[in-house]
Amino acid sequence: MRTKSIIILLSFMILFIFGCDPKDGNMLEVIDLPTDYELILFGENEGVHPDISVLDNPENPYADASINMENVWDLYADCPSAKSKFYLWATILAKIPVGEHQYFTAKSLHELYTVGSSENAKEQAKKAYRATLDYFFDSVTWWQAEWITEETYYAVLLRNLVAQSLYDPSEMNLLPLYTDPVLALADLSEWGYVYDFETGIVSKRI
Repeated sequence: MRTKSIIILLSFMILFIFGCDPKDGNMLEVIDLPTDYELILFGENEGVHPDISVLDNPENPYADASINMENVWDLYADCPSAKSKFYLWATILAKIPVGEHQYFTAKSLHELYTVGSSENAKEQAKKAYRATLDYFFDSVTWWQAEWITEETYYAVLLRNLVAQSLYDPSEMNLLPLYTDPVLALADLSEWGYVYDFETGIVSKRI
């Protein structure tokens, strides 16, 4: 209990990540995962496809970790904070650029803004959400149908989740990124998209 208290007091949690370093195959050692709310960006577009500067960020605890589509969800479940989630998702996005990785990078930034009021996280979340639309418009994530006994998943379009996150994220327990939802619609329009908030559907502006 004393050790746990010290870790909390120092705002760091130690997590064991087992795997091989993709550079030399050595076993990874214990790494510190951040639990603070300050986000200092290493690059202007860190966490926003196609930027990969997160891999060179000395503050990124996952930079040399062996992360893939098989173990990322286990690592995500062990993340102690929104900031560590950001580094995890931004790292796998840089290595495996797919829509789901970009969306969860954006969501982790949104969470970081929600819990710690980081303005950097707030503005970076908007850019990361936009990248989901610009580069991965037809991508999906998978939700579990928990009301069905057998394990069943169904696809959900990321673009509609992005628009909801921008327009009214209250159901996601996230703070709004805009002072007025109309400003979110204005940004979406400027980016080339239309969001029907009544149906929850996003389309490309003609």
